[in-house]
Amino acid sequence: MTAHVRRPARRRATALVVLAAALLGLGVGGTAALWRDAVGVDARLPLGGAVFGVGAPGEVRYATSGTTSLAHTFGPEEARTLRSAGAVAVPVQVDSLAQGNHGLTYTVEPSVDGGLFGLSTWSLTQVGSAQACTTSVTGESPRTSTPWDATYTDAVAPTTEYWCLVARWTPVSGTHEDTVTATGSATVPGVGDPVTVTGSDRWSATVTEDVDPADEPEHTLTFTFRTFRPGEQP
Repeated sequence: MTAHVRRPARRRATALVVLAAALLGLGVGGTAALWRDAVGVDARLPLGGAVFGVGAPGEVRYATSGTTSLAHTFGPEEARTLRSAGAVAVPVQVDSLAQGNHGLTYTVEPSVDGGLFGLSTWSLTQVGSAQACTTSVTGESPRTSTPWDATYTDAVAPTTEYWCLVARWTPVSGTHEDTVTATGSATVPGVGDPVTVTGSDRWSATVTEDVDPADEPEHTLTFTFRTFRPGEQP
């Protein structure tokens, strides 16, 4: 009697699953695939519908929940190029995605103090690709970007932007000249009073500024982002 009651219950449960799949136009295997795809999307969107990543081109590190800023660092390796070539270009890749009715905006704050970079003239410019970041890039870009507005989107592919920091260094040199004068006296046999002798000479030296790239401190470009809703200022 017990077995007779349980068999229809299992058949009804199976029928409901098949019916649901049929209404979706999918087989049971299709339903499982759809679920796996959803899990994959959730794994790529740790901020609840937003993605933000920063790093060297092809080496982007992504923010996790609760993180609102990421920093890209550079230092001795780039300083070696700066010293030997007189200029260096540092490319940075920024990936972002905002789903639904969320926009996304970010700012970049450079910290370039000390070492060769601190003695250089530098600029930070937004460029169209990693390959476009060369030492020929000039000019400054606004340090705020809004790659996503609050218009509804169900996009799943991040958009990519590139920034380029270009530093130029010219060794500072100068020439110093001075005159040294010395006076002395001595008693010479056969001469009554001591004899006073004065002599002078000029000297010069060229002083050149030099910094060891191995001592270069770590420099950072800090990218801080936030999302916003329709009607809010980006």
